[in-house]
Amino acid sequence: MSDGRPQARAFTLLEMLVAMAIMVVLAGSLYATLYTAFRARRSCTSAVEEVRKVELALGRVRADIRAAVVPKGILAGAFIGEQGTATLGGPADSLILHCTAPGSEPVEGTGDIRMVEFVCEQADDGTGLALVRRVTTNLLGPTVGEPDVDVLCRGVGAFALRYFDGLDWLDTWDSTTQDNQLPAAVEVTLELELETDRQTRADAAGYRTSRVFLVPCSTIEAGVATEVPLF
Repeated sequence: MSDGRPQARAFTLLEMLVAMAIMVVLAGSLYATLYTAFRARRSCTSAVEEVRKVELALGRVRADIRAAVVPKGILAGAFIGEQGTATLGGPADSLILHCTAPGSEPVEGTGDIRMVEFVCEQADDGTGLALVRRVTTNLLGPTVGEPDVDVLCRGVGAFALRYFDGLDWLDTWDSTTQDNQLPAAVEVTLELELETDRQTRADAAGYRTSRVFLVPCSTIEAGVATEVPLF
C-alpha cells in the first residue's frame, strides 16, 4: 500500500555497466589521441633540435671566417685548412685562422686578434665526434696560454671544408704557399650522425647541410661563389 510519497528510482546494474563501457571507450580514445600528439611532438622536437644544433654551430664558424684578418703584419698568422678523416671514415677537416672574434670568456688586455682553430675530436661522453672551437688570446705575450675550448656541436658525422681561389674549389688551403692570401670563400659542410652510425657508418646519414661564407678581407674576387645565408 503506497503512502503517497514518490519513490526514488536507482540505476540498474545494466545501466551502470553501459555507462562504464562508454567511459572506457572515451578514455581509450582520449589516451590514443594524446599518445599520438605527444609522439608527434617528440618527433618534431627531435628534428628541429638537429637543425638548430647545426645552424648554431655554423653561425659561430661563419662569424669567425668573416672576421678573418689578412695573414701578414704584426699579428700575422697563417690561414691553414687541412683535410682529415674521422674514425668511421667520414671527413673531419680542420681550420686555423686569425680573426677579430672574441673568445668564449673575453679577458681585458688580451687584444682583439685571436687565433681560432676548428677541429673534430672524440667526445668524452662517447657520443662520437664533437666539433670543437679553440681560441688563443694574448698572441704578443711572452708566453702563450692554454686556449679557451668551446664545444660547438656533438654527434658530428662529417665536417668538410672547401676553399674558393677565384676559379676552383680546393680541398685544402695554406696561406704560406698562397702569397699570404685568404680564400675568397669557404664552403662548410656539417653532418650529424645517426644513432646507428656510432658503431659503423650506415648508408643513411643524419641531418646534413652546406653553407658558403665569403671572406671580406680576401683580395681574391669571389667570382661565382655566392654566400649562402644561414636562414
